[in-house]
Amino acid sequence: MSYLLILLKADMKATDSLQAAPKQTAQRILGVTLIVTLISVAGIALPYPVLAPLFHDNSSPLTHFMGLPSEFLMGIVLGIYPLGIIIGGSFIGSLSDTYGRKRMLSLTLMGSALGYGLTAFAAHSEQFVLFCLARLLTGICEGNIAIARAIAADLHPQIDKTRSFSLISAMGYGGYLLGPLAGGYLIYWGMETVFGAAALACILCALLSHHLLPRQLDETQANAEKGSSLVLLREPALRRFFLLYLLLTMGVNFYYEFYPLHLVQQADFTPAQISWVTVLLTGCMIATSIWFTPVLQRRLNHASASLVGILLFGASLACFPYLTNDSYLLTFMTIGAGIAIYNSFLPTYLSHAYQDRPQGQLMGMLVTIFCVGNLLAALFGGLLAVFDVKIVLLIGALCAAAAGAILYHGHFKREYWPAHN
Repeated sequence: MSYLLILLKADMKATDSLQAAPKQTAQRILGVTLIVTLISVAGIALPYPVLAPLFHDNSSPLTHFMGLPSEFLMGIVLGIYPLGIIIGGSFIGSLSDTYGRKRMLSLTLMGSALGYGLTAFAAHSEQFVLFCLARLLTGICEGNIAIARAIAADLHPQIDKTRSFSLISAMGYGGYLLGPLAGGYLIYWGMETVFGAAALACILCALLSHHLLPRQLDETQANAEKGSSLVLLREPALRRFFLLYLLLTMGVNFYYEFYPLHLVQQADFTPAQISWVTVLLTGCMIATSIWFTPVLQRRLNHASASLVGILLFGASLACFPYLTNDSYLLTFMTIGAGIAIYNSFLPTYLSHAYQDRPQGQLMGMLVTIFCVGNLLAALFGGLLAVFDVKIVLLIGALCAAAAGAILYHGHFKREYWPAHN
């Protein structure tokens, strides 16, 4: 945190573009973006450890809508949020290219705060439909993670893209560490308290964005293109990357959304225990992003490093459902490391491959794909979990293996993507 405070104290000088900005200016912009990412993602992750026990306990009116199985209702609640991000991520990144990063980031953060406030009210009044609609609105606004990644890409070459993406990822993991930990304990004051805290976190982020980010971030990008990020999928090579990233994110979301249910069913984990397991997972992600990724960058190119991360994640996930006692903790560590590695190198790989394209639109495409994977994992996982949650986790491992195969074939065999880094 002291590093971030030093960045915030760096002198701000107006320049014509971020690419030409002094390094101190670029560092300050990145520092503010990192803090906003940390607090925002913490707000997103606050509810994670409370949903699985809520729907497993089956005592709240939220878990009895229309007589549907509680596991399926949990899948709907998990899936409606990424559906919103699919909608928001498809255009928020592009809008930031056209109307400015700072303006769109501040506006969408306030929208997230409104969504969380409505969710808190729905939880208090135990209205399932309103709960889902509020989660949808929140998801639409949370597509703004594309803006943070676009800012990181804009700062190159003053700050190396891989380093920027690694730090953005580390702050995101930090949010996933602090958020579930706080949510696991705030739940004792009621579900509405958890979502109310998330709303306050988003308001704080909006204020930081508005007051600390420079006006130059509201400049229109020279290569801005209007329209959804999904227009990029007109290109065959990007469609192949879409499939790769979709399978990978489905694998990750099968794991992240359903390992709490697995732990509840197999070992009667409480929300607080799930929170501490999540601390281990995200702690490994943060450590890998900050300390191990730079070492890997010196030894491997972006494609090779991405492949290492994908395979490490997939192999670890395949082992996780069959480990007992405390041995599963080892897979949490290797899963966290694998996710951190590919999250640092795969977006960098794509950004370099299409560096002439609007970065907001490009990063918006990744966010949209991630959330399509999130939605599919929530819906299919919710159905499969009715039979056995282990099936969900094993399918996640198979998805990761398929993504690794596509990356290996597309980069090393066919050279589909233009940057051979």
